[in-house]
Amino acid sequence: MQNQIVGILLIFLSGCATQSTLNIYSQPIGAYITEVGTSTTYGITPTVAYYNVLDLLRHKQPDGCYLVKGFTAKWVSGATSTMSPIRICGSTTGTYNITLSRDSSHPDLEKDLTFAMQVQTMLAQQQQAKAAQNAAFAQMWSAFSISQDKNSTTNCSSYMVGDTLKTSCR
Repeated sequence: MQNQIVGILLIFLSGCATQSTLNIYSQPIGAYITEVGTSTTYGITPTVAYYNVLDLLRHKQPDGCYLVKGFTAKWVSGATSTMSPIRICGSTTGTYNITLSRDSSHPDLEKDLTFAMQVQTMLAQQQQAKAAQNAAFAQMWSAFSISQDKNSTTNCSSYMVGDTLKTSCR
């Protein structure tokens, strides 16, 4: 009985604390991603979908893989690509990648490539801004911790033990 309770508790806790990550890419980047059948939007690629372990376990196939709803990518030219359903094979807490590719025979490829360049530029700017923010936070933290050290006090007491002077500081 106790082993069953522990087993149920482990399943419950692992379901609450873990997830699987699906990185969604497109070729070229910049496609707008929606989930097939629900029209849930995930934004412009690259983007990410997360799956709760318990949700994955409900969709476990006999071969051990998990079947989840697919995605449709739509580029600014109107070209689309759909991958549905998606098989996730491996750990329920792993990180997986998919890439939806644009059909190069669809018209206006130049439009999609131009937009992809704009997306890449924006992503690079976001990375630079994040790096600057991290550097500013590190500098603030360093200044704060140094100022804290200057304001701290040290208490010492000295006493004689025979012919030796002993000093203890805190």
